[in-house]
Amino acid sequence: MKIILNAVLVLITAGTCTAQADLQFDGSIPVSRQGANLVMPWAGGINYTQVGQLDLDLDGLKDLFFFDRTGNKITTLLNTGGTGTGAYTLSRAFDTIYPFSELHDWVLLRDYNCDGKEDIFSYSQAGFSVYRNTSTTSGLSFDRLKFRVECDFVFTDGSSQRTNLFISSEDIPGIADIDGDGDLDILTFSQLGSFVEYYKNLSVENHGTCDSLDFVRRNACWGRFAENASTNAITLNSSCDFQVPNPEITGPDDRAHSGSTVTPLDLDGDGVMDLLLGDISFPNIVALTNGGSVDDSFMTAQDPLFPSNSVGVQVPIFPASFFIDVNGDAKRDLLVCPSARSLAQNYEGVWYYANTGTDAAPVFEFQQTDLFQNRMLDFGEGAYPVPFDHNGDGLMDLVVANDGYYFQTGDNIGKLALLENVGTAEQPAFNLTTDDYMNLSTSGIGNAMYPAFGDVDGDGDLDLYIGDENGKLHFYRNTATGPIAQFTLAQPNVTNTDGADIDVGRYATPQFVDLDQDELPDMVIGEQNGNLNYFRNTGTASQATWTLVTDSLGHVRTNTIYTLGHSVPFVFSNADGEHEILVASESGFLWHYTGIDGNLSGTWTLQDTSYLDLNEGYRAGLCAYDFTGDDELDLVIGNYRGGLSFWRSDLPSTISIPERSERTTVVARPNPTAGLVEMLSSDVLLPSASWVVRNALGQTLLRERVQGERTTLDLSKLADGLYTIQVEAPGFRSSPVRVVLDRQN
Repeated sequence: MKIILNAVLVLITAGTCTAQADLQFDGSIPVSRQGANLVMPWAGGINYTQVGQLDLDLDGLKDLFFFDRTGNKITTLLNTGGTGTGAYTLSRAFDTIYPFSELHDWVLLRDYNCDGKEDIFSYSQAGFSVYRNTSTTSGLSFDRLKFRVECDFVFTDGSSQRTNLFISSEDIPGIADIDGDGDLDILTFSQLGSFVEYYKNLSVENHGTCDSLDFVRRNACWGRFAENASTNAITLNSSCDFQVPNPEITGPDDRAHSGSTVTPLDLDGDGVMDLLLGDISFPNIVALTNGGSVDDSFMTAQDPLFPSNSVGVQVPIFPASFFIDVNGDAKRDLLVCPSARSLAQNYEGVWYYANTGTDAAPVFEFQQTDLFQNRMLDFGEGAYPVPFDHNGDGLMDLVVANDGYYFQTGDNIGKLALLENVGTAEQPAFNLTTDDYMNLSTSGIGNAMYPAFGDVDGDGDLDLYIGDENGKLHFYRNTATGPIAQFTLAQPNVTNTDGADIDVGRYATPQFVDLDQDELPDMVIGEQNGNLNYFRNTGTASQATWTLVTDSLGHVRTNTIYTLGHSVPFVFSNADGEHEILVASESGFLWHYTGIDGNLSGTWTLQDTSYLDLNEGYRAGLCAYDFTGDDELDLVIGNYRGGLSFWRSDLPSTISIPERSERTTVVARPNPTAGLVEMLSSDVLLPSASWVVRNALGQTLLRERVQGERTTLDLSKLADGLYTIQVEAPGFRSSPVRVVLDRQN
């Protein structure tokens, strides 16, 4: 399946597609926000990213490579050859390139062998691996050169030991030509101290070329400075009592420290490397000026408000700096991003400083806090799409939940966003109408709200249940008098038949679905542990009552030895009208089960733990709906980076719905109707065909066999509103007709 999906992505890039596949990424579905079209809406969001450059498509232009610590996911932007930061376009063609899916914790792109092609340096087991760029005209490729790079670790007495070159998984090292001899050296904070160690690369000295990784610990206290163990304060000209023999410099006292980012660059054009330091507990960058020489580095000045000539960096928390030419003017600019894994800025996390000086002596001028994030859908931390036609226009909208937007107090603010479908039935287009649907951020529910829509009071419109971070549910009744939904809190903690609050543990993700096919909506609820809870509706159409049947529905479990689970269910009907389920998970993969109907107390059939090999990242969420009007279910997938991706199903799919005949039209009369409606078809219908009535969420409310040329349907038990009616048979579905039920008619 990996091979098939990769082939599809390549074909998409080429503009044609003839391969057999089920789903294709489509980044062209329009999305607007505040009247402006987003350039890359479905890019998937950014949280805690690291940024590098390399030529992905081998056209001679440097493209952008984003590696996000949230789920270890990459995002690639192709350079189109223009100028400015707008000269990039999203590409998914490189998602499955080796070793991108193996990279974790930190990734830096550096050309270690001077062949003009960036290689990959990435964390691995208390050190780092190096992947050599072996690309040719046939395409991008990498080979792992070394799993864990070693060094000669020199002790204070001059003895040495061959061992791994230690770099923490939290730190980001400085990898650059520190001594100006043409090969790449390493600067990194030591395991136990608040000082930077210098590992000199002896490739040129020993081999006469730059194509080796031959490191020796040449200095224990590079730059003669120390960072405070408790703060990010810098002490210049510190002593060093544990220095290696014959060091290039002397340095500070030993202090415990962990969590720093190191970016070496020449800030003043004097030919020696200065430093930009970020600390795990602070929002600012400290710039250190090297007043020494290449052979005797000596930090003589510091700027804790860097850049003091412009807006100083304030990226809570743990900022990391990346020195790359992002605007195509041949001068490297500065991007600063949070390097944390949580509790940091999650929607304004790419600070962009344009270089208005020269490449040799840069001057950084602040531009914005959300470079590229402002061009995509980014809902902070987490994005969980749920389909809901909020305005009754027959076009399916999306309500997107999240875990929360960053807030400076440390308490993220959870919201629901509304993406209103302003396109057509065949060509969807969305407008981000609000990022705080129904002002639910002030409801007191808190973070990780997850919505489910269903008619639980029998009045014909869809009500709202919200699952929360603590495993509880909250009932909002739809009290709208017109087509646009309006919700009012009816029950802050939904109870079961015993009168106790429903509590599934942590992170309740409910979905309404009539599992037992008794025409009452039941609930399937996912949770942090990865199982599914089944609450059967044992009430009436006008008064739902919830009875827990099992907390192990289908014996579904999306947790693994490495992940908790975080199951997010989406039940759908296949081409034969049978229920199947896709379950999003913490791992990012989609689990696919069949064998549901008639087997609610048994074990469902696990078809796949990585459906179509789709993985959009940690803590995935999904919805399935035919947004493109081709009678096949499309997928919208969210992830914990806060973004969404759109996957369209233009070719036959395992989750396709019955074929629709455009020649067969249906007529409903009278329309509007007060209850009884006569249905007629332009074609002769088989006795096995049925008339099917669905609400705005696509839920089946009524199914009745055809009765010859004319069939009379009784809609009087439904609430006033808009419904779609069509005729269906195995392998067939007619075009739908919209019917308005209005008892005052």
